[in-house]
Amino acid sequence: MRHPLFAGFVAFAALVAACSSIETPATPSAPATPNQPSTDVVPAAPTAAAATAIATTNDAKPKNLKSAMKGIEDDWKLIEKGLAAATPELPAMAKAAERVAAVMKLGYDPFEDKEVPNFAQLARESEAAFVDLAKKAAAGDAAGVKAMAKTLQPQHCARCHDAYEEVHG
Repeated sequence: MRHPLFAGFVAFAALVAACSSIETPATPSAPATPNQPSTDVVPAAPTAAAATAIATTNDAKPKNLKSAMKGIEDDWKLIEKGLAAATPELPAMAKAAERVAAVMKLGYDPFEDKEVPNFAQLARESEAAFVDLAKKAAAGDAAGVKAMAKTLQPQHCARCHDAYEEVHG
């Protein structure tokens, strides 16, 4: 049995290896893109939010999806731990889910893998799921957060990573 977290990050790492490096703006005042879901949780400038989630030495802007995914490994671990915990740390989960949602947006804007069928749609669905998780956690809805535990990874993370593996191996 493969470890879902490890397999997911390996798949995204391989995805990003195929992507070219694209500089993205990291200014908090950048306007929302037309593809940006309408929410109060994900910032108007998702690439700026993603940049804050990525720990790099001198530059916080993601150069590709691989670096962005590495930047949210700790966030995913916190979310995974919270989903399994009897009493999750909801405020911390909300912030982590916001950062993960911002990075999921990078899967369709600007780092979409057009070779993988429905990759952008899978990224949008994953982003929406993490936005939903962030909203529930921010609202203190522990039951709502717990309800997502069985579906978040297999229905969102794994589907995208599996689709990538089918195309790129």
